[in-house]
Amino acid sequence: MQITDLPYLVQFFVALILTSLTVLIHLGGMNLVYHHFRRFWHRANHNLAKRMVMVGIMAIMMFTHCAEVAVWAIFYHRLHITPDWHSAAFYSLASYSTLGETNLTLPEQWRGIGGLEGINAMLMFGWSTAVLAMVVLKIRGLVE
Repeated sequence: MQITDLPYLVQFFVALILTSLTVLIHLGGMNLVYHHFRRFWHRANHNLAKRMVMVGIMAIMMFTHCAEVAVWAIFYHRLHITPDWHSAAFYSLASYSTLGETNLTLPEQWRGIGGLEGINAMLMFGWSTAVLAMVVLKIRGLVE
């Protein structure tokens, strides 16, 4: 048996490396959310300012997720898994968002990687949701 006989095992380990990178990016992004909230929430003395703090939080989260999509897209592009950069970015965005609808067919040895990217994304979306829930709980004064 050769390593090429275990394509999903290889893809799993590659996905673990890419997931590790996205975890580090996400950690940085969620730390930015925390600092943004702590720095600006109590200074916001009217409703519009508080809304802008929330817009900032969502912008940080969106940027964080887009950076994570880029990590996967760079991988697809650099290994020539997709035909060009635009295809890599589109495929990654479709996989990360779990939309999954593309007209791209990946090479046989990489066909499972999009699903693994989707699993990674669900974990990152869950993390973002937990952080956003904590922000809302803090706003409502339900937690310290």
